[in-house]
Amino acid sequence: MAVSAPVMMGIGATATVAGTYMSYKGAKKAGKMQQEANEYNAKVAERNAKVARVSKEIKRVNTDKQIEDFKKDFEDFQGAVSQAYRVNGFRADTGTPLVMAIENAYEAEKEIAIQQYNSRIEQAQLEETAIQGGMSADLSRMYGEQARTAGKYNAYSSLLGGASQLAGMGMQYKAIS
Repeated sequence: MAVSAPVMMGIGATATVAGTYMSYKGAKKAGKMQQEANEYNAKVAERNAKVARVSKEIKRVNTDKQIEDFKKDFEDFQGAVSQAYRVNGFRADTGTPLVMAIENAYEAEKEIAIQQYNSRIEQAQLEETAIQGGMSADLSRMYGEQARTAGKYNAYSSLLGGASQLAGMGMQYKAIS
């Protein structure tokens, strides 16, 4: 049994409408899913930025603590050296003992300055990591918005394509009838 042209046109039109609708929904869903993936990436980047800032603060506090501990150890060392000179019958506040105490103090101050400098460099690197994390989060969100917009345009494009295909089918039907 042969199927008539109007039935075939009806089947074709139904398939075109269904395909167009599925394409529309798929394009919108793909754009939304891409936006959600980019939002997730943005949240990860923001979390990493927060971790870097916390690490920076921890580094600052640890350096301050290490310097305080170093100063206490140095005071104990200076006291022990002075006592050793006195036990051996020397005055610790004149001559070679005084020169040694001054040189030791200079070296201690130099060591503290080096620790502070290195700490500031590490803190600056952690801050840069945090800034880059924030920028990465912003960029991911921008990509997400673009993906969602592209999904909408693709969805509307599929609707227009389906409408155009239906119109073409109508013209063909009119031509054969």
